[in-house]
Amino acid sequence: MARVTQRTLTIYLVDKALADAQTIVRAGSEHHKVVVNGRRMGDLFVKVGHPHPPPWVSFFSGAVDNLASVQGTSTSAVLLVQTGGRNFAIAFGFGRALLHPGVTDDRFGLKVTLNAVDPAQIRSVDRETLDSPAPHSQIQARVAANISEFGLNVDQDLLRAVTGIPRDQTLGKRLTGKDALRTTGPFTLDTIPGLLRRYLAESQKTEYRRKFPWLDHIQEVRNAVLRESLDGIVQEKLRQGEFDRMWLAVPERIEWQNVDGFSYRSRENAAQHPDIHLRTFVDGLRDPATITIEAIKSRHRVYARSDNGDAIYEWPVYHCLYAEIEHNGKQYLLNNSTWYQVDTAFRDRIENSFRRIPRATCALPNAEEDEIERQYNRRVAESNGAYALMDRNLIRYPDPRNPIEFCDLYSADQEIIHIKPYAGSSTLSHLFAQGVTSGTLFAHDAGFRRAVNEKLPATHRLLHPQQPLAPKAYSVVYAIISGSLHPLTIPFFSKVTLNGAARTLRGIGYSVQITKIGIDA
Repeated sequence: MARVTQRTLTIYLVDKALADAQTIVRAGSEHHKVVVNGRRMGDLFVKVGHPHPPPWVSFFSGAVDNLASVQGTSTSAVLLVQTGGRNFAIAFGFGRALLHPGVTDDRFGLKVTLNAVDPAQIRSVDRETLDSPAPHSQIQARVAANISEFGLNVDQDLLRAVTGIPRDQTLGKRLTGKDALRTTGPFTLDTIPGLLRRYLAESQKTEYRRKFPWLDHIQEVRNAVLRESLDGIVQEKLRQGEFDRMWLAVPERIEWQNVDGFSYRSRENAAQHPDIHLRTFVDGLRDPATITIEAIKSRHRVYARSDNGDAIYEWPVYHCLYAEIEHNGKQYLLNNSTWYQVDTAFRDRIENSFRRIPRATCALPNAEEDEIERQYNRRVAESNGAYALMDRNLIRYPDPRNPIEFCDLYSADQEIIHIKPYAGSSTLSHLFAQGVTSGTLFAHDAGFRRAVNEKLPATHRLLHPQQPLAPKAYSVVYAIISGSLHPLTIPFFSKVTLNGAARTLRGIGYSVQITKIGIDA
């Protein structure tokens, strides 16, 4: 009996608006009609690369003779098949590069896989954790497992790809779904059209929403055409000076004590600002009505400067831009140069939770203009004996190699106050997570409480740090320094992190509050 050859196929679903091969496949490849059993089944486009030596040949340069004849070529191919009223593109080799950008449907493969696989037969998960220092990770199971065993945070993790075993093995021995569907099985050309129709039917099912209801909360926008449309909306808003739901923020964690101000020009004598704002950036342009997205991606930059004028950090303005946009009835947000689509119901839930977090009643004064966080914390503690300075007073427990900052200010009213200047979502999310770490240890670890007590002045020390703590007597306060004249608002992803942090801290027993510290002009 002849052995059946196993084939691995990488399948894309083409946008339903595209029907002509020229709008799907780039020019410059050979076109071949594919005929099976006397009927035209599809169109194959092939591009053969130029011969070139493999990269490893240079490793032996001067040590081995006659390696110049060793040449390699890369061949790319894509098979277009129309069936079930849709076009499919099956890529071979580097065939994905033959497709025009933005011509395929996002998450086609992911939906097929999640609908077709047994939820208890997942082999690996690729996820992106929003605002994480190491956002991308792949989790592989030693044996097939339920997706609930992969430790996903349903509010903060984007599911990028899933590999699992389908219930119906005629769909493939194994399915991996992302934008494309990757499947392996004993496939032949004459079975392809029927197989594609079955995959299309799987992608159109909504069963995955019952099994994975959180999947549609947040999706990265990978369609290049849609991203261009969203960028175009932002560009028009910038030209018109319509800054509602748009602002600039420092996009990463920085050492604020080293920053004296910000500028939008590279020269040392450029106008300097205590913070970055869309208004100050646009007002400094020669002609704001001609600003382009390309310019804020490549030419216009934000510089963070030290007290001697040196630029110690710099970013493209686009990387600092945060925007929330409604387009064609859907909600999108731009964060750290990436566009996301946000489910409306999920957005409303997060916004409502954020509004329900109490605003702090502690009497923190405004920051002074040009005052950095460290100076502010010290001034408040020195001018008001109710506050103990804990900023940079690191607790080297439980792991001396990874010290923990208990808080920035600790009040006589048992308020554990964490303070940061307003910044992008990753910085604020780190602040909220920091509060969870210190609050958890303070509540549950007597050794940590003793270490904290040693750092506190006598007026603020716990009487019996070794005894169990009553968290209900304490408040965790997040205070954000901002020169904005509007009520405190923070990026959406930071609201997600804050809501999760508040839920954890309230579960321990703390009250959780947030407040804005203004800046005196």
